[in-house]
Amino acid sequence: MRKRKEIPGLNIALLDILTGALGAVIILFVTVPKSTEKATPVEKSRGPVSVEQEDVSKLYDKIKSREEVVKKLQFKIEEIQNKSLQKDREYSEKIAKLNEELKKGSGKKDPSYRGQGLPVDVGFDFKGKKIVFIIDVSGSMNRENRIGQVKAGLKMLITSMPADYELDVVSFPNHPKPYKALWGSMRSLDEFNKNNVYNYLLNLSAIGFTPTAKVLEYAFNQYPEATDFVLLSDGTPTKGNTKVPDNISEILLNTQARNKREVRISSIGVGSSFLNDKDSSAYVFLQELARDHGGFFVGF
Repeated sequence: MRKRKEIPGLNIALLDILTGALGAVIILFVTVPKSTEKATPVEKSRGPVSVEQEDVSKLYDKIKSREEVVKKLQFKIEEIQNKSLQKDREYSEKIAKLNEELKKGSGKKDPSYRGQGLPVDVGFDFKGKKIVFIIDVSGSMNRENRIGQVKAGLKMLITSMPADYELDVVSFPNHPKPYKALWGSMRSLDEFNKNNVYNYLLNLSAIGFTPTAKVLEYAFNQYPEATDFVLLSDGTPTKGNTKVPDNISEILLNTQARNKREVRISSIGVGSSFLNDKDSSAYVFLQELARDHGGFFVGF
């Protein structure tokens, strides 16, 4: 019996692989359903999406609206700038007018007038050049060396005053009278008279009370040519050289009635109480006295 010949290059393992691969293809073909519709071809790019006409109108309206808002803001800014410029012009005009009035000396007779600056050569804003200094030398002026401060300050002021000024110095109280004048008349400030003032101040001593009403009455009667009174004091007025308080309102009213010549009355409050207690009767009196007669008031 003859043996079969084997097919060269082919064995059972290769047949198994081919059979398995064919079976997988058949199963895949059977299980996946076929599409009944044709595939939609991919649309070609048409560029940017177009905006509907309605959307364009809305966008245009918004732009117009914003333009109107910008215009209103610009107008408002211009309006504010114009008002600011107008205020600056008005302010400049007022300053210029005030300076002209000061140069001419107008408005200084008004009791509500306030000093608008101090002359460089003197240091105070006087109405004229005939000054009476009225100095309180009551016992309380010994406190805090107030009398020493007044002497030093007044000496420095008088040293700086030109020779064409005239003045007198009156102190109060003075036993047995309620006041004492250096000369009792106005004198020019030449070198000789200045030295007399310094010696007068040097010899002042503090004792007694505060007869302010009496010394103001004396000043009005004794110095008809005076342009200014300057009162330096540390306390509330008393009735004569006693400790009994005087009526402040009555003194203020009487002083207004006497001041027919419109003498400018200024006041200087001496002592720490004028810094610490602005409701005190002494503070109120000196402040109102200066205010009533267009003078300056200083507390130190």
